[in-house]
Amino acid sequence: MLSIDQQVSKPTIAFSTWKRKVSIAPYGTFALESVGAEYIAAIQAEGGNAILLPHSDPEDAGRLLKLADGLVLVGGEDVDPAAYGEQNDGLSRRTDPAADAFELALAAAARSREIPTLAICRGMQIVNVALGGTLNQDIPSTAVPHQDPDPAAAGLPVAYHRISISDQSRLLSGLYGTETTVNSIHHQSLARVARQLVVVANAEDGVVEGIESSDGQWPLIGVQWHPEKSQDGSALFRWLVDAAMQFRTQGSVVLESSAP
Repeated sequence: MLSIDQQVSKPTIAFSTWKRKVSIAPYGTFALESVGAEYIAAIQAEGGNAILLPHSDPEDAGRLLKLADGLVLVGGEDVDPAAYGEQNDGLSRRTDPAADAFELALAAAARSREIPTLAICRGMQIVNVALGGTLNQDIPSTAVPHQDPDPAAAGLPVAYHRISISDQSRLLSGLYGTETTVNSIHHQSLARVARQLVVVANAEDGVVEGIESSDGQWPLIGVQWHPEKSQDGSALFRWLVDAAMQFRTQGSVVLESSAP
């Protein structure tokens, strides 16, 4: 068992949470703010500690983030289109404006503090909206399968597609090269990309699959897929824990371009 000193020496990674209802027979249905165990396991496997940040007053987001050395913005439900100035066209489902407001504030605080951040699926969309971008409320049908056709059939996704990664990426190409295969569990995507962000990965149909900070100051990787459900997803969590340790010890993270 690790001592208290050993535990404290590990970087602390904060997680946003997913508000959902879970039925547990025979006791009834309970409202939970939770994170999939696979997210936590991925961080712990790379030597990090995990804490959860349940949805709170958006004004408290910055103070809460000071508890952490890194941040994971997790997947979840659709972002309310009102957050990016649009009407719900009927395809944005199970939205929660209160949850959006806290996570948008959390993303903005992470950008301001330049804390290492891994934004996954909804998390990447939250980052884009927080910085002034917009979303496609539903991806038009293409030959690329973006949504698991039967997500209840198994614990892992059954739909996958190839993506291309820019060799100008400061972070993502250093982990995966210029091409990889990712899982598909989403029906929304980035539309207008915020100017503080740069697209570093795309699917063959043009859907944005990866983003980074355009100024190179914020250690951010946003991905549309779910690395916690992928065998090679450990590379992203290892990057986050390493960056968080650098942030913890030095107060900042130096980003080097991985381009030749």
